[in-house]
Amino acid sequence: MLRRLPQAAAIVLSATHEVIAWNDLAAALLGDFSALPRTERNLVRRAFLAPTSGEWRLYDPSDVEAFARAAARHLRATAARYPDDPEVATLVADLLTGSAEFARLWAGHDVRVEPTLRMTIHHPLLGPITVNCDVLDITDRDQQVVVYTAEPGSPAEEALRLLSVIGTQRVDVPG
Repeated sequence: MLRRLPQAAAIVLSATHEVIAWNDLAAALLGDFSALPRTERNLVRRAFLAPTSGEWRLYDPSDVEAFARAAARHLRATAARYPDDPEVATLVADLLTGSAEFARLWAGHDVRVEPTLRMTIHHPLLGPITVNCDVLDITDRDQQVVVYTAEPGSPAEEALRLLSVIGTQRVDVPG
């Protein structure tokens, strides 16, 4: 299904926000998930425990805060659904130990849902790309499909079109 969305970047997330599937445009926009170990494919881990600069630094600062709040809420709901799951427990423990921000949000016990409708992704070659985010819940599998699209005629649409051509190739490395 993801490959049938050539004009949109799309990923599938597990209940713990691990990226478990992606299309080529998502790899070009967000990074090549196939090159990462499984634990580094987790967007919650990425938001709270990753360095704030370099390849991991993908989102605009206001977007990071909004995503962090939403991710903490979602993970709290996941932990409530799966109280005996060791993978969920390990992720929560790692986040509580490694991130004061996560610990603060976790202590708030907030579980209300606020969808992220737009975000700015800082691509290493193309700079900021503002995309719309549509989240489709697959409740029977406890997964989400996140589809990133750009406004028609916008610079972001042109950036996505260019990314669909260059993919994950490193064009910034001297030949």
